[in-house]
Amino acid sequence: MKFKISSHKEPKHTGVVVCVCWNNTEDVFSCGDDHKLLKWNLVNNECLPVTTFPDDFYPTSMHLFPKTSLGGSKHQHDVILISTADGKFHIVNHNGRIEKSVPAHEGACLTAKWSPDGAGLLTAGEDGFVKIWSRNGLLRSTLVQSDVPCFDAVWSPDSNAILHTKENFLVIKHLSSSSKIVKWKAHDGLILCTAWNANNNLVVSGAEDGFTKIWDTFGQQISVSVKHDQPITSVSWSPAGDMFVAGSFNLTRLCNANGWSYCLDRPSTGSIYDIAWSMDGTQLAAACANGHVIFAHIIDREYTWKNYSCTQIGRKVISIKDIVSEENDQLDYPDRVIQIALGFNHLVVATVKQCFIHKLSSWNTPVTFDLKEGTVSMILLSERCLCVVERAGISVYSYMGRLLASPRCGGRPETLGKSSVSLGPDTLAVVDQTDRKLIHVFDLPTGLIVRSSTDSTVTKLNHKMTVSTIALSQTGPINDRQMALLDYNKDLYVVSVKDVKPKFVKLGSQVLSVVWSSETELLVGLRANAIVAWCCPRAVQLDWLVLTTVSKEVTDLGRNPCILSEEDGIVRICKGNGSVVHISIAAFQEKLLKYVSTNMWQAALQLCRTVEDETLWACLAVLAWQHHQLPVAEEAFALIRQYHQVCYIQHLRSNVPEKLSAS
Repeated sequence: MKFKISSHKEPKHTGVVVCVCWNNTEDVFSCGDDHKLLKWNLVNNECLPVTTFPDDFYPTSMHLFPKTSLGGSKHQHDVILISTADGKFHIVNHNGRIEKSVPAHEGACLTAKWSPDGAGLLTAGEDGFVKIWSRNGLLRSTLVQSDVPCFDAVWSPDSNAILHTKENFLVIKHLSSSSKIVKWKAHDGLILCTAWNANNNLVVSGAEDGFTKIWDTFGQQISVSVKHDQPITSVSWSPAGDMFVAGSFNLTRLCNANGWSYCLDRPSTGSIYDIAWSMDGTQLAAACANGHVIFAHIIDREYTWKNYSCTQIGRKVISIKDIVSEENDQLDYPDRVIQIALGFNHLVVATVKQCFIHKLSSWNTPVTFDLKEGTVSMILLSERCLCVVERAGISVYSYMGRLLASPRCGGRPETLGKSSVSLGPDTLAVVDQTDRKLIHVFDLPTGLIVRSSTDSTVTKLNHKMTVSTIALSQTGPINDRQMALLDYNKDLYVVSVKDVKPKFVKLGSQVLSVVWSSETELLVGLRANAIVAWCCPRAVQLDWLVLTTVSKEVTDLGRNPCILSEEDGIVRICKGNGSVVHISIAAFQEKLLKYVSTNMWQAALQLCRTVEDETLWACLAVLAWQHHQLPVAEEAFALIRQYHQVCYIQHLRSNVPEKLSAS
């Protein structure tokens, strides 16, 4: 993954460009010390002047009103908030006319941000004050009073707290006075920039000491970068929260959420004062000290599934290859590619206007359908359907392009992370964004009859702890769909979502990442120093659960490793430094599960007799018992020395013929 950077040959600004922001996926506003507000169109490669502000108008930051809903007016969506060096903030419409100017601070007003819900705004200034204002510019409260300048302040994702800088400290202050202030020393130098992501709830900071650091909301350090030669002047999370970009003098660095670097570019731009991502997370704009505005597009994104590999090699071009047959092709699209998903024998590509569904057996004849809006943040695949998450809402389609459901779960769909939504063959699960202990589970139509979104059956599951990750099983009977969830204590639970009274069964603790096999009901989890495979997570007895669990120690995984996928008992793990390793853990167990799913009990028996592994026999025993295969279960339980269960099965088998003859 890397940046493809472009800019105009000659700078359109005659002074330093201080701030940039996106209007939509193709339009960018920029403002600088030359008092000009410019609008850039990336499709036509045009730059048009919007307005020229007065000579005493020196901007320090710019933020476009958040697109909280589609019901609002266009005028509302195009309201720009600009802070200036004279201590004021200005509310400017899309034509560049200043609707309102409000004196906010003594000295410069260094930053101004709309709240994520659009209900208000904050300002921070050289006087050390952080103030909260109404949307119309009326002062609500002075949240922070300090004797040192506040160089940056940002809202929390839920608009209930503020993160601000205080020299080399970071401070989180909640709007409610009852909540405790969180304060920690973050850098050795003055902190210049911060960003707080809605999806992963992590904070990234950049300072004069040349480091970028990632923090959780308790002030615990997640990672620290290498030391840069110059101060870090800008940082920005991608909307999905899976990566961020840092800007410095003649430098941009794209990093993963764990802190390791994807790519480093050195454009001759001087200091980069501001960086803004597009809403689809595929491109960014940067404000440069030499008067240029540079644009970067992410290319070389690579996706793999079984023997297929897919790479985006251009804005509108994707390369796909079958590694086994060495067949390869380039797929050209009429518009810019936003999102790609590969799996379940399909390649799904979302562009600005359309979604293309390719079968891997014939990828040159795709099924297409129009998107509601050109801001797709995520595509999820399952065996029978696909889910498209965009700002307009969540939509579930069949692989023939037919709309199956449009479930509504409240909140802002574009802020959903991959850990907060999961798609099964007949079920969609979404973590509530306002109450993360609540999970919405939607039944999806599985036949030809398409129900409207109002007919969708919704089950609400309440967990005792805040949920961080959910994952639906991809196989098994419809009425026994399993969902694995990780809470903030890193405890792993499994629940049958279709049960009348769902029961959360705890499988383990200190689990960092979890994934289901796409072909069986094998559940794989990752701990700090081990991989664990639960071969029968539906086992009703605790001792059965222990007998059917496989664990394998691994070392040198680094900080915050995660499981990428599992296939045929081989687990792909992304280590803390970004390298990918393949580890075999449950190859025979997964083979056994495949035999059982197709009722090949004799083949399953033969496999166990050949391998002679106690865990494998335990899996067969539990699965045979669940499927009422008593002769197979009797042999398997005997070989794992569960003699009480053998006697019970013999009792059942001896009584069944008597009951049949009596009847």
